[in-house]
This record gives sequence, C-alpha cells and structure tokens, in this order.
Amino acid sequence: MALSGAERARRYREKKKAAGLHELIKKQDRKRKRIARSKMSLAKLKQLRLRQQTNLHKFRSKSKLSSTLPSPPDSSFRTKQSKSKALNRILNVLPANKGKQFELIKEIATNLKIIEPEKKFERTQKSLSTDVKQQIYDYYFRDDISYQAPGKRDSITIKENGVKKKLQKRYLLYSLNEIYQMFAEENPQVQISCSSFKNLRPCNVLYKSATPHNLCLCIYHENVSLLLHAIDEHIHGIKSIDLNLFIKLLVCNDSQELCMFSNCNQCSNNFKISIQDKIINPSAIIKWSLWSTSNEGRTVKTDYEGTVQNCVNILKTKINPFLFHVFIKRQQSNYFEMSKKNVTDEKCVLQVDYSENFSIIEQNEIHSAHWSRKQLSIFTAYVWSQSKTYPLVIVSDDSSHDKFTVGKCLEHLFTRLKILLPSMKELIIFSDGSASQFKQRFLFKNLTYLANQFSLKLSWNFFASHHGKGNLGVVDGIGGSSKRTVYQDVMSGKRCRNAKDFLHLIEQKNSLIIIDELSPDEIELGRDELGLVFNQVKAVPNIQKVHSINVIDIDKIECKIYSNSDKKTTVNF
Repeated sequence: MALSGAERARRYREKKKAAGLHELIKKQDRKRKRIARSKMSLAKLKQLRLRQQTNLHKFRSKSKLSSTLPSPPDSSFRTKQSKSKALNRILNVLPANKGKQFELIKEIATNLKIIEPEKKFERTQKSLSTDVKQQIYDYYFRDDISYQAPGKRDSITIKENGVKKKLQKRYLLYSLNEIYQMFAEENPQVQISCSSFKNLRPCNVLYKSATPHNLCLCIYHENVSLLLHAIDEHIHGIKSIDLNLFIKLLVCNDSQELCMFSNCNQCSNNFKISIQDKIINPSAIIKWSLWSTSNEGRTVKTDYEGTVQNCVNILKTKINPFLFHVFIKRQQSNYFEMSKKNVTDEKCVLQVDYSENFSIIEQNEIHSAHWSRKQLSIFTAYVWSQSKTYPLVIVSDDSSHDKFTVGKCLEHLFTRLKILLPSMKELIIFSDGSASQFKQRFLFKNLTYLANQFSLKLSWNFFASHHGKGNLGVVDGIGGSSKRTVYQDVMSGKRCRNAKDFLHLIEQKNSLIIIDELSPDEIELGRDELGLVFNQVKAVPNIQKVHSINVIDIDKIECKIYSNSDKKTTVNF
C-alpha cells in the first residue's frame, strides 16, 4: 500500500534523525523561511502570522486533551463473568497433559511478548584485536616479505571510505603458507589461523604467482636454487625443498655468525651427511643450468649436462659464499627494520637509490623520435623521523651516475634535510651495494667531509649484493610514482622537455613528494670541487665484504662486515 504524504515526511525525518542531520535540516529550513518572509508584502506577512497563531491554538488544545484522557483500565474485559467465560473456553481446548499445557501457554506468552524468550546457546567467536590486525598488516608490508614494484604502471586503484586511492603494487616473496609459518615462528604469542592470516592480506600486496617477469634476482640464491631443482629427485629427503629448509640442513643455527661463515666444527660435515651420503645413483646423467659471466662480459644462463655427483660437487663449491651471503642479507634487513623502529627527531634513517632514467616522450610523436629520446636522471630518497617521514626526488638533465653526481646529490639532499629536520644530529643511511655509485672509496672519503660540513654523525649501510632493489626499496615506489604522474600528464597533452618541466608537473599535482632540480652546471662545478677530495684516495681493504661504515673524523672511517658486527676495521684516507 502506498504511503501518504505525511507518512513519507515522517519517515524522512526519522531517517535524518538517525543520521544525525536533523538539527542541520531544521537550521536550513529556518533560514529558508526567514528569506521567504523577508520577500513577502505586509498583507501576506499578516495572513501568515494569523495562520501560525491558529495552528498553534489547535496544537495546544490537542496536547491538553491528550494529557487529560483517562488511562486504560487494568482489564480489557467489561465484567469478571466475560473474562471467566473466555478463560474456560481456552482451558477446554487445551490438552489434558499438564506438560503440554505449560508448553503451549509459555509459547503463546512468548509470541505475545509477555515474557522474554529463552536465550539459545550461541557459539562464541573470538575476534582479533585491532593491534594484532595492524601487526599482520604491517608484516605483509615488510621489505623482506614483499617487494615494491618500481614501474610507473605498477599501481592498483582501491576504494577507501568511498574515495579512490592509487597504491603502488607489492609482490610477495614467498607463498602465503610459508609467510604464515614465518609469522607464527616470529610471533608465537599471537594465536591466529592460517585462513584468517590470509584474509588480512592488503589488496595491493599481490600473490607470488602474480609476479611479472622477474628481474634483478640474486645470483647466489638463484644458482643454488637451480642446482637443488636439478638434483632433488636423485637425493633422499630433499624433494621440492626450499632454500630456507636447505639452509637449516647445512648449519646448526642459521642465526649464528660462526655457523653461517662456515667456521663451526659441529656443522662442517652437514653437507656430506645430508646431501652427499644420500645420493641415490651418483652416475645418473642429469641436466642443470647456472647463471655466469661469458667471455664477452655478458651474464648468461648456461645449460650443463653431467652426472649427479658432478652437480653435487658444483653445489658444494657454492655453499660457503651462499651461507655468507644469506647471513649478511638477513642481518642487514633486520638492522634496517630495527633502525626504522628506533628513530627520533635527532636520529633519522635515510634510504637512497637511483631510479631508472626517465625517457622524455611526446604524445603523438613521430616514428624517428622514438630512437632519439633524451633521458632524465632521478635520484630518490626517503627519510624516517619520529614526527614525520619525507619522500624526496632530485631530478637532473645530466643522466650520469658517477661519483661526482652522487656527491652533489648527497650535498643537495643533506641541505634539504637540514631544513626539513632542523633538530637532526645523526643520520643512518641505507643503499644497495652498487660499486659505480655508492660502495666505493671516493664516496667513503666524501662522507667524512659531508659529516663535518653539516655537523652530522653519519653511517652508511649496504644491503647484501643483489638485495637492495625492489624487495628493500621504498625508494623504488617513489621513483615509479613520480614517473607515473608525469607520464599521465604527458599522455593528456602536456609537455615534459627537461628536468624543470618534470619538477613543475610534479608540483602542480600537490604531490607529497618533495622534488628538487640539480642542474648540469652545479654538477660541473662539483667536479672541480670534488676533484681535490678524490685525489689520491687510499683503497679500502676487502671493500666487497664491507656492508657498514661509520664516519669517525675527517679522512677516517670505521668499517664492518655487517652493521651489528663487533669486529671493526679503521681506515685512514
């Protein structure tokens, strides 16, 4: 049945009251009526006042009448006799059994809401606390669990509270079952099922199976994985074994330096016991592949064929460097996470890296322009402090990534950080171990001068080889996000011809990214200044194994194999 106008108006008012908008609507209505009255003539205004007074008298009379009405009697029956007759009629139709009578009368009383219905047993369901949910959410975003895709097209659009939001994609490094086991081992106090853990996966963290063409993988991990895949069916007990379980077979304790550096006497024979002594048929012919550097200097994947014994012997030669590499990787990743958790406004953490150069393109460009594109250099950084975090980008028309460009980028970056974080006194820096950019004696010496110039306590930490990209790089997301912003503007018809245009297009979007331009003239000036600093720099012994340096004084640093190591080596330039 259709509702009347009054009923629809009543329902509308109730809905607005429930939404907390009733007072706002009344305020708007009063304003509307006040404006209407101001536009009325005196005659119409007088008629309106008379109607209002008449309606007010009617309302008061009705309210007075309803307040004086007699209250309903205790019984709905006029006489006791009529009530008695009705009761007898009910009793006559009830069954003779007293239990059935009680059950029927109780059911009628419940239906008429005279008595409360009996509460049935309800299964209690434990809900996860907000802290646990946040802990799991943060765990998925840990850089050793998932890596952030760096590309400008590697984004996903989600709706958050009805508002569209674009997030950079992340890809899991392990299967969900493996990640659940790792979380359970690290957090034994958290009780959560595997299915609940999987349901809390953020929507921009994608499955391992969804990972696109893998690039920049670690040669240590990949070669050992290829050899294990080749021999897994020819050795008892290691079929479909993953690298984590393989490491546990080789050492007593995979968190101890003594074992992972192959200096432990107790686990020195574990490879022989777990692998060599369990070969089913040593003379069986198998095929395997390895990544190696060719005579032309190219890294290629080479196929081999030989016996199972030959393949196991090759695997044995790779065990010691592999275990060393895994230990360094874990130590540096843990130190990175710990440093981010312990920041203050005086002690900050900085991660830096070069993003892939941005190729300048035009919408509707001609064919020949595709082969003569200019490129921009993009130096990305992200700083963590207790009060705030800042993503930073330095863009330049000079696409070189040499020691002079890196030196000027760092000087430019430290100048900006001193403005953003005036109370900063200590800066812990992280980067990959690229020898052409960061892991070199020239940068180490220049750091001692930068620490003195900006009155900072500086330390530089390197991720393990081939593990500074993607899986530990929030800076990759900054580069991808900035390039995507500019790319979308170019596709809409705007032009980006140089670093200055790139900077303006980012700033017009009111982006959270702080972007600066480093001109080629500044870099050329820096070549002359830094040429004096880089003159006759002393070599750093075993620099390949160094993953942490601390500035002690001008021309003096302290080197460690990994950041938490107790063993230190002092180098004077």
